Amino acid sequence: MKNKCLTLILIAISYTTFGQIEKDLNIHNMLRGQIYASSSVEDSSALGGFGGSDNSPKKLTDSLRFEETGLFLKIDTSKSITIAGKYRGYNFYIVNKTDSIVTLDASDSRLYVVAEAYVNSKWQPIEYLPSSWCGNSYHRVFLKKNEYWEFQIPKFAGNLKTKIRYRLDLRNGHFIYSNEMNAKINKKQLTDKQGHKPTGIMDPYND
Repeated sequence: MKNKCLTLILIAISYTTFGQIEKDLNIHNMLRGQIYASSSVEDSSALGGFGGSDNSPKKLTDSLRFEETGLFLKIDTSKSITIAGKYRGYNFYIVNKTDSIVTLDASDSRLYVVAEAYVNSKWQPIEYLPSSWCGNSYHRVFLKKNEYWEFQIPKFAGNLKTKIRYRLDLRNGHFIYSNEMNAKINKKQLTDKQGHKPTGIMDPYND
């Protein structure tokens, strides 16, 4: 009997330790923008001192094919991934299949990308982009021809059935959008911001 109980305890610990119990992300607020990327080309016009990212561009290869052309966003719903050893999610890509380098604005390596949900017959953001009071935060990142960035996005849980897409803000009021996917969210993801407490006087974000 003791051995049986010990076995059950070890199984429970193993599931907890190695993240084998996965779940969808069930939250009641808008997330801060979570799409970070670095650039293989230096922004010579930036003031410098912005927050960095280790998410570098990758070259397109035969092992990762996209039918789309131009600059596009892609959610890969064909397979689920695990985020932080705990939550279910999907891979999300920004891909440049144009003939030139793409320039995107960033704030401390956070790209101007947010998730949107289709509620009440219109697309509404469920993420927001916090603003920095420090001019050094703002810079540009560059994506060369036939390069892409890869990100991980969560699969949400909630009581409201909807669709989700991702939106990239370009310059001059232009946007591009990803493909859509079926999803569930909570209503407060449309209204209540996650918020942020500054970690010190050098923290340039208040929201």
